[in-house]
Amino acid sequence: AFVGSERELPIASIVMSAQVIASIHGWRRQPGNALQATGEKLKLPSSQAKITKHDDPLWVTVEEALANDSADKALADAGAALQKAKESGDKKGQATAMYLESHVRVFLEDRTAIDKLAATMKEVAELYKAANARNEELDVNKDTMEFLFLNGKKDEAEGVEKEIRAQVKSDKKLEASTLLDLAAIYYVLGNLDKAKSLADEATAAFEGLKDKAGQGQASLASAVLSLSQQKFDDALNILERSLQAQDDKKLKASIQYAMSQVHCAMGPQGLGSAFSDLKKARAFMQEARDPEGELEVLQVMQELHASQNQASEAMAINKEALAVTQASGDKKKEAQALLRLVSANLSTQNEIEALRLAEEAESKAKEAGDIACEAEASSNIAEVLLRRGDKAAALKRARELLALCREKSYEPGQAAAMVVLGSALLNDNAQSAEGMRCLQDAVRIYKESNDFVGLYSAHFALANAYFVRGDLEDGLTHAREVLSCCRRNGDKVNEEFVKQNIERGRQYAAAMRLTQAKRPSNESAGILLPPSGPQPCNTRFSRIPGSLLNIVAAGRNYWGVPRTIEDPTADDDRPPCHTIIWAHPMSDHSTTQMCLDFMHLVGAMAKNEVSKIPIIVQTRGVQERWCGGMTQGNMTSVMAVALWGLIKTCRTEIPQVPIMVLDFAHGLTTAQIPRQLKPPLGVPETVYFNKSRWEPQLVAVKSLLRADLKRDSMQGGGAGGGSTMDDSKKQGGQKFSRKPFSWVGPSIKMDYCWYTQEWKAVGAAEGEIIAQDPVVPVRALRQY
Repeated sequence: AFVGSERELPIASIVMSAQVIASIHGWRRQPGNALQATGEKLKLPSSQAKITKHDDPLWVTVEEALANDSADKALADAGAALQKAKESGDKKGQATAMYLESHVRVFLEDRTAIDKLAATMKEVAELYKAANARNEELDVNKDTMEFLFLNGKKDEAEGVEKEIRAQVKSDKKLEASTLLDLAAIYYVLGNLDKAKSLADEATAAFEGLKDKAGQGQASLASAVLSLSQQKFDDALNILERSLQAQDDKKLKASIQYAMSQVHCAMGPQGLGSAFSDLKKARAFMQEARDPEGELEVLQVMQELHASQNQASEAMAINKEALAVTQASGDKKKEAQALLRLVSANLSTQNEIEALRLAEEAESKAKEAGDIACEAEASSNIAEVLLRRGDKAAALKRARELLALCREKSYEPGQAAAMVVLGSALLNDNAQSAEGMRCLQDAVRIYKESNDFVGLYSAHFALANAYFVRGDLEDGLTHAREVLSCCRRNGDKVNEEFVKQNIERGRQYAAAMRLTQAKRPSNESAGILLPPSGPQPCNTRFSRIPGSLLNIVAAGRNYWGVPRTIEDPTADDDRPPCHTIIWAHPMSDHSTTQMCLDFMHLVGAMAKNEVSKIPIIVQTRGVQERWCGGMTQGNMTSVMAVALWGLIKTCRTEIPQVPIMVLDFAHGLTTAQIPRQLKPPLGVPETVYFNKSRWEPQLVAVKSLLRADLKRDSMQGGGAGGGSTMDDSKKQGGQKFSRKPFSWVGPSIKMDYCWYTQEWKAVGAAEGEIIAQDPVVPVRALRQY
């Protein structure tokens, strides 16, 4: 089975994404801020602050409407609330309604609202000020400052910042927290030096107030900013000072955990120090008499050992965790510790011990009434039985688990049972349609529940099932998903294992092709999948700040609305505005499936109701040997020559669909290919080799009959090659002349009717994309 880590190290996301944290719009006020949210990732999960939601009824209503893609309803609700607040004279309600209405209009890309957003926010701040809502006024001013910075209005933004600092100057505690909020704004803007300066200033302010909680929060923010600049030593020094300032043992343990994450980010040289930090964190939890916190630290240590393929050390840590849970008497915690031991034994192929521990974990979970642990234990038991070859017992256990989880409406357990059930059925019969449906239902459930590890476990099982069936393309689709998971987690062991499975699948499919015809793709044909159609996206909102999207929208709208042909039958001689790029031959593919897909595309584009959009087909290394290439590309790329023949047929039978073919040298990189010069209008086929652009030409084939013939044998007449009349005169024979005849004479048309295609170099392949500045003035994207 595919083995995945249960938790990704938080430090990876901190170092890699140093500026932007998920937000619908950069200017919109959220609970907390980006810098604080990132700082919380350095804490132990149990110590992280929970995100609080707004309790204002109007805010909740608008949020729910936007989450359900009902922006019109959200706008109507905000407008009605604004009108009601105006009539009743409620300044605070009027400000909140105006704020939310502006947000919804920006969400709908209302250009008028975006252009007037700064003025609107100023009006909202004045209303909050009149209602004596100081905190809300400060939040709106911070939003205004960020919006102005993002739109290049630096002077105005700095003026707003001065107003904010003047507002909180009298309240030292509020001033310190406000400094952190300002640091968060500069953090999102990418000005890390300014953000670090403000965070250090906030740390000093909290230290002067002897506010240890605030000092710890500010120290975490400073550490995050140092990490964003790859200054690991500075981050460690900041956390060390914060550790010495704290008295709470639990907080000290959380800071030690943060230091371990910093050491992990330093690479292999920091792992030893990371383990040392985690041992100190465990000691602090023991001093605080917090068994749950100790278990949490032990779990982190086990996962870190497992990620480094240190199976024996991970097993020892799991045994220590089991002893802690047994001492606490918590059956649920004990079952969870047993399940971690099961995973460790499975990774070391100790199936007998894994089966014993799984059965014990199932018993403890039943006593605790925990369906999640019970389902996981039962799934592990079925997996071990399947590994040992007991298919009947594995099938029985998987069906019982599936029935139990359906009864309890526990979907993750259903998916796990379907994975084991599908694997067992396919192990017994590789062509089992029920087994394939079970695996694909598991994929669907895991996608809906956003279960990362379970999803890729199901993908792994599906990839193996397709490889065994000989369906190489479908197997590769799922194997690539597994590879992306391994690379994301840095799991080199499973990555190599999946690559080996892919190679075995290729070899097995090639052997099957010798005796069996290729079958249509099950995935593409929808034989096993649910009916096709629009599928809901798991990501409801964009993770790009809306302020950046506004900048892009402003640059796009500057050029006006592009003209398009509404009626495909209308007489319009303008060139098409779009192009379809068909680049399947540039990567791994099946030639037969690719040609079938291309025929479907051309058939769809040939319909009357579809605009005649040109198709550009890109191949690699097909014509290289005809253009002076001394080496050949891989066989998969060269097999795209079948697609060239299909395209010639399509041009003859469906001339209304324009098709252009571009062939590139197999050594060109993805950065070099876009720099190849566009062929002239009317050239349907072009290849790019040896830094030259080649076009096809028709030339006559040299005479094969005239090859290697002597000059005298090419003259007409008898076999002797002389004149028959001269011979008759010399011999005094018959007096008549015969018309000369020869198969190779100049009047024989069969000798000159053969033609072939040759490739001629017509110019350089690369050139300057833009030789001079555009004539039309381009407006800066960071200005409206």
